[in-house]
Amino acid sequence: MPARLGPERGDAVRSVGALSAVGIAFVLAIVIGAGGGYLLDRWLGTAPWFFFIGFILGFAAGVVNVYRAANLR
Repeated sequence: MPARLGPERGDAVRSVGALSAVGIAFVLAIVIGAGGGYLLDRWLGTAPWFFFIGFILGFAAGVVNVYRAANLR
């Protein structure tokens, strides 16, 4: 028979899951923005400008995701 979690422990597990999802989304937003900027720089020969722009936009998107997740509670 599987062990059942108490209500407090179940809430803690859900909170950890939500926080880890927010952390992963934050990092992915930065990686996608910087990676897209890097590819544009290689294609257009404008290094490092699009990398920095992509990094900043990715960081801003990550902050917005964290802000939205924090306001859901």
